[in-house]
Amino acid sequence: MKKAFTMIELIFVIVVIGILASAIIPRTKTNQLRESASKLLSHIRYTQHLNLVNDKFSNTDANWYKNRWQIVFKNSTYSILSETTYAKDAQTNKDLKDIKVNATISLSDGCQGKDAISFDYLGRPLINDTASHSYIYSNLLTSICTITLTADGASVSLEIKPETGFTKIN
Repeated sequence: MKKAFTMIELIFVIVVIGILASAIIPRTKTNQLRESASKLLSHIRYTQHLNLVNDKFSNTDANWYKNRWQIVFKNSTYSILSETTYAKDAQTNKDLKDIKVNATISLSDGCQGKDAISFDYLGRPLINDTASHSYIYSNLLTSICTITLTADGASVSLEIKPETGFTKIN
């Protein structure tokens, strides 16, 4: 008796591998909208981190609040800046300026009508328009801020919680 695989056994193994591959491969497709939301989430947390470790308060400068790190939204892009200085990406050392999102960005609920989010020295979210720069304690986020990315009829939303600044993807 010869110890070897028969042709039927080899075909059977190939068929089983094919069935398993056909079940696994569709799950490896990426969702561009979800990836954009994940990247935005990371940048919101980075902005919060910058404000926690780099408090811009100065008792000699009446306009110190203009130097806070903020994430500014404009159409389908966003930037992380402090006054006129852009934050740097830690991996590429490039400015985090006009980061394109292949989706429409809209702010609603607690930050409706605003275009910028900042954080205070405790990590609490502050909201306002970039034109006024008046991030004062009356501008503390008081209700959940929802940021929605919409593209091709699909949407993904992020929530920023008041008081803690905890951000998550819904």
